[in-house]
Amino acid sequence: MQCRQAGRTPRRPFPALAGLSVLLLAAACGGAPGPAPATAPAGGAETDRGGASGGALDVAGAWIPEPANPEVGVVYLEVANAAGEDDAVTGVSTSASDDADLCATENGASARMRTVDEIPVPAGGSVTLADGGYHLMINDIAEPLAVGDRVTVTLTFASATELEFTVPVQTMTGAPGPEAGHGGHH
Repeated sequence: MQCRQAGRTPRRPFPALAGLSVLLLAAACGGAPGPAPATAPAGGAETDRGGASGGALDVAGAWIPEPANPEVGVVYLEVANAAGEDDAVTGVSTSASDDADLCATENGASARMRTVDEIPVPAGGSVTLADGGYHLMINDIAEPLAVGDRVTVTLTFASATELEFTVPVQTMTGAPGPEAGHGGHH
């Protein structure tokens, strides 16, 4: 499942697979946008994850669960803001694809993903990008990602800070809870 903004036309080479992905996403996603616990990857310690610091901002724990769908992937991470003013993630780019989005999962009558213009990072606080909440989607991946691959991610912030870091692709564990079944759209 891809997060898309109005006016963008997604490539859908396998309509039946896309329909199945929508059903799996609706059944598996949950929670409101915002902080949520991330599922730990199997065999990869937190120290094996990507991150960067710049100014008052710190990105840590960045990882990509091995995608079930080779055309899309998701990035999970945490952003901390030590500044006295709120900030926000306003853009994302990756080495895996020219098409990446800031997204949020909304929980209502049925869970759905939508693109967002920004992801708030509160002053003196942090935001966790995780399954069931805010996350980064990588769309139209040309070369399938496999465990052990590394992707360069650049985040742009409202404060004009830009942070570039390398993110490992890791195996996702089947932890109990709402995170367990969300891998169907990754």
